[in-house]
Amino acid sequence: MSDDLFSFAVDGPSAAAAFPRVQSQHLILAALAQIEPDPAWEGCLVYEGESPLDTPPGFSVATLGPGADAVQERLVEAFERLGVRIVQIFEGGPAERTRIARVRGGVWSTA
Repeated sequence: MSDDLFSFAVDGPSAAAAFPRVQSQHLILAALAQIEPDPAWEGCLVYEGESPLDTPPGFSVATLGPGADAVQERLVEAFERLGVRIVQIFEGGPAERTRIARVRGGVWSTA
């Protein structure tokens, strides 16, 4: 598996305003539901980690493996369509806190 790692910091207040009482993991799954996996992404892992930023409070979404850069780009677009602000985009990422999904057999599978 490729060790490409990308991430982005999500604005917690805009996520809470757009989706009150929805946990970050479920919000990430909602964003992934908008994205059809490319066969080249097979094995790519999406996980949640700590936000590297102190303010605003939020969380980080990381993509690891084949196609991680493309998955990151599509996730950022999906979050923006959902009305959730992205604070910053990174090459590299935080330590894994919660596995969300992985591309398996051409579909998103909970990890």
